Amino acid sequence: MSNSSQLDIIIDNVTAAGRTYSYNETIIVESEESEVITAYFAEKVIKKETLDGSYQFNFTEDKSTDSVAKRAAVALEIQTLIKTELEGQNKEVRYADIKKIIDTKETGKNWPIQSYKKDETLTFDQHKKQPDTYYKKIEEAPMGYQVYLVAETKKLDGKTLKIKIQEAKSKNQEDKEVLKLVKTETDALPVLVFAKLEDKTTTTEAGDWIELEIKKQDQKILGKPEGTEIEVGIKKIQLRPKEDKMGSKTEDAVKSFEGWQEALYIREDETEDGKKAIEDAKKDKADRDKEKTEDVILKFDKDAKKKTYPAGKINAPKTATVGKVIEYILDIDIDNKNYKYNDKATEEDKKNIRWSFYVQGEAKTSKESTYITDKSKSGLYTYAKTEVVDNKIKLTIIFDKALKGKKVQIEPFRGTPDLSTKPDFVRTTTIKEPSTPKITIRDTAKLYLKIKGDDIETTEEERANGVLKSATFKIETPGLLFPFHTIPQNYPGNYKTNKYKNYDYTFHEKNAATFGYPRNPGMRLHAARDLYTDVNEPIYAIDDGIVRASENFYMNTDVIVVEHYYEHIKGHNILVRYGEVDKNTIKVKVGDKVTRGQKLAEVGQLIRGDGTNFQQPPGENRGMLHIEFYTGEEKGKTLKPGVVNTSEMLHAKSDNYSNGRSFKRRRDLFDPLNLLAKMLINSKKENLIK
Repeated sequence: MSNSSQLDIIIDNVTAAGRTYSYNETIIVESEESEVITAYFAEKVIKKETLDGSYQFNFTEDKSTDSVAKRAAVALEIQTLIKTELEGQNKEVRYADIKKIIDTKETGKNWPIQSYKKDETLTFDQHKKQPDTYYKKIEEAPMGYQVYLVAETKKLDGKTLKIKIQEAKSKNQEDKEVLKLVKTETDALPVLVFAKLEDKTTTTEAGDWIELEIKKQDQKILGKPEGTEIEVGIKKIQLRPKEDKMGSKTEDAVKSFEGWQEALYIREDETEDGKKAIEDAKKDKADRDKEKTEDVILKFDKDAKKKTYPAGKINAPKTATVGKVIEYILDIDIDNKNYKYNDKATEEDKKNIRWSFYVQGEAKTSKESTYITDKSKSGLYTYAKTEVVDNKIKLTIIFDKALKGKKVQIEPFRGTPDLSTKPDFVRTTTIKEPSTPKITIRDTAKLYLKIKGDDIETTEEERANGVLKSATFKIETPGLLFPFHTIPQNYPGNYKTNKYKNYDYTFHEKNAATFGYPRNPGMRLHAARDLYTDVNEPIYAIDDGIVRASENFYMNTDVIVVEHYYEHIKGHNILVRYGEVDKNTIKVKVGDKVTRGQKLAEVGQLIRGDGTNFQQPPGENRGMLHIEFYTGEEKGKTLKPGVVNTSEMLHAKSDNYSNGRSFKRRRDLFDPLNLLAKMLINSKKENLIK
C-alpha cells in the first residue's frame, strides 16, 4: 500500500542574463505506509534432511589402517580434527560416515585399504549440526494442539501487531449457519499464549488481543529460499483455554477444554434420528400415562378352568437400563405343570400367570409383596404391563432409577413364586444407569484472525481484516492421547540402551514386543504392542470412556479394560486393554467413567512364580504396558481360549507365523501400531510428552 502527497514547485519572475523566467510544476511524491501482507496459523517444521555438501580431508602424515583397532583410531582422529576446524559453523562430519569409508573394501580385495599416504584425500558427507526449522501455514488442527500465529508485514519492523482469534459461523446438523464455541461474533476465542517460541509450558490465557513483535528475519524462517530479508512476527499458542473442566453444565462452552469438546461432539440424541427417537419416547410415555391399572395389570383368575403355567426358557435380556422399556416373553404349559410343553397362549391365558419382582439381596419376608399387581411401584418400577403377544405371555416393564446397580429377579408363576433362580423361566436382570449418549459426529468450527496496530492506518486495517475473515481455519475435536507422558524406552531414537533396539515395538513381527509374534510355547500370537518403561510410570486414559473390566492379568499384574468413545470402525466404540499394571495403583473400578488424560494406574513389575523379577532385555529390571485394541464390532470377553483361526479374525493377522497359531482373542482385535504413532504425535502437539 502507498500514500501520495503533493509537492508544488513555483518559480515566478526570475531574471537571468537579461531575461525573465517563470516556472510552475506540481510533483506527486509517493511514500509507503505500513501494511499487513497476511496472517495465519502455522506449525513448526524441522527439516529431516541435514546434508550440507561435502568435506575433503587431507592426510598430513602416513597412517596405517591394517587392523580393526587402527581403523577405528584413525576414524576417531579424523573426526576430532574436522570437529575442531568446523567449530562454530553449525556443521559436522559424522563418525559413522568416516568409519564407513575407512572400512570400505579395497577394489578387487576382501579387506579395506591397509594404509594412507601423506596428502591423500578422503571425501565425507557434511551435515548441519542443527537441522533447519521453519514455520509452515496450516489450514486445520485439533483443539489442544500447539501452533503458531504468523504475520507478514511491511514498514512495521520493531513494532507490535495485535491479533485476535475469532469464530466464523459454520453449518450445524440442521444446515444452519451458527457459532459453535462462542456466543457472539465479536467474542475472542481464549487460548494459551507462550512468552517465547522455545517455551515448553505456559498457563497464560489470552482472551482478547495477542501481541506479536515484528522484526526483520531471513525468509527461510517461513520455508522460503534463503537470502531475502522480510518482516515477520511469530507467536506460539495452544488451541485451548486454561481450564480443563466445565464449572457447571450451564457454563459457557468457550471457558474450558471440556466445553470446547462438548460443543463439537454431536451425540446420538442430537442427530435427526436421535431427536426423533426422543420424541417417539415422549409420545409412548404419554400413551402409557393414559392407561389405567386395570387395563395393563390383568386380574389373576385363581379358579380358571384352564390352568396355565410358565414353561420353557424366558426370552429377556440380562441387563436393563433405568427408564428404558424391557420385555420378558414367556412360553406356557397348560395343566401339566412340568414346565416343558410350549403351548400357545390365548386371550383367556392372560389372567392365569402372575409375575414376581424380587430385588436380590433383600429379605424374603413376604412373597405377596413381590407380586406385580400395580401399574407402577415407587422405588421398583415406573410402568408394568402384562399381555399376550404372538401366542406368548409378555411382561413389559420400566425399572426405577432407585434400582441402579442392583440385580432384579423376575419370575412368572401360577401358585406362589419360588423366589429362586433355578427354573429357566426365571430371569435375573442387572439394572444399569443410562449411559452418556454416544458420540456419533465429531464436528468442526471455523476460526479467523483479526488484526490491529497503532502504526497501521484505519483503511489498511479494514482492508487486511476483510481479507483475513475470508481465510478461515478449521479446528477439530481432539484425537486420542498416548498412554504415557514419556516416550517408551523401546521406541526408535529413544532406546534406553542398545539392547532395547532388539525389542523395538514398532518393528514388524520381529520380537516379543511386536504384534503377531509367537509367544511361548509358540502356539499363541502376541495380541498387543508392548511399551517398555520404568516400573510405576503413570498410565493415562487415551480418551473419554467407561471401565468395563479390571482383573488379574499376568505375572502379578492386572489389566484394565476401557470402552472409549472413539470410533475406529464407524458405529463402534473401541475397546482397549491396558495390561501389566500394578494392581495396588489402580484408580478406577468397573462402571467408572473416565476422561481423556485421566490417570488410570501405574506400570507394574512382572514377577515370576518363583518370586524373581522378569527381565527383558536380560538384566533390565523394568516394566511395560501391554496394550491391546479392539474395534468394538464384536461383543463379550476379549480372551478366547483355544485356537481361533487367524483366517477368522476381522483385522488382526500375522504374515509370518499364522500357520497353526492363534491370537486367542476376540475376532475384532487389531494392530494398534498406526494409531499409536498418531497418538504420540497428538500428545507431543499438546505438550504432554516430557
